[in-house]
Amino acid sequence: MMQHESRDFAAFSSAARAAVGDTVYPRSMAEGYQSGDIYTDRNAVLFHHFCGFAYLSGDPKQEFLDEIRMRFFAAPQKRRFVLITDREDVTAFFAGQPEIAAEERRYFRAETAPDIAVPEGFALEPLTADLLPRLSGRIIPSFSWESDAQFLRSGFGFCILHGTEIAACAFSAAVTADTVDIGVETAETFRRRGLAACAAAAVMRETVRQGKAPVWACHALNIGSAKTAQALGFQQTHTCTVLHRNS
Repeated sequence: MMQHESRDFAAFSSAARAAVGDTVYPRSMAEGYQSGDIYTDRNAVLFHHFCGFAYLSGDPKQEFLDEIRMRFFAAPQKRRFVLITDREDVTAFFAGQPEIAAEERRYFRAETAPDIAVPEGFALEPLTADLLPRLSGRIIPSFSWESDAQFLRSGFGFCILHGTEIAACAFSAAVTADTVDIGVETAETFRRRGLAACAAAAVMRETVRQGKAPVWACHALNIGSAKTAQALGFQQTHTCTVLHRNS
């Protein structure tokens, strides 16, 4: 049976680095940057990040996978549960269950950062304690950081201002000692002006300045996000299966 680990996430650093599909979010927990829950039966480890993304590491037996299905997929959750994997055996086990839907997610990585000029009439500003409460949308720091204080301590981001109005923002959705996953959001009235790319480029520059690699991920059908990533110099590295409750 899986046990919930409430302490010493650092003890799972090796397991986080070996997580299948994507190691950034598991490592962000194990390295103490972000919040989440860890479960293990000593053969396998399940990382459930604050944002709802979940990852497996180790050798999950059928009993472990059955418990995941019953605990996280079979009933509605207070916090979403989205299992991301590139293991065919795990995908095959869950994809055949009627309550589970399977999709795909694309992953990208960049080694450098572009210098994109801020359009006339707009201003680029770092995300501060004063600006965070004014952000709106789904992909903003509160998506993956448990509190503003946690984000300001371990994360960073930039927003594009039009006067006093926040037109777009980009931020570190997950961080590790050597990588930063970038999240972006643009206000509906300011879309298709390249503002998300402008803000994301600023995050990329800060990421590279810190000696880390920028990474990006999006739903396989999110063509706009993929095009933005490619325009910023990201190269696709792999594709993962995304398993979530079929609501």
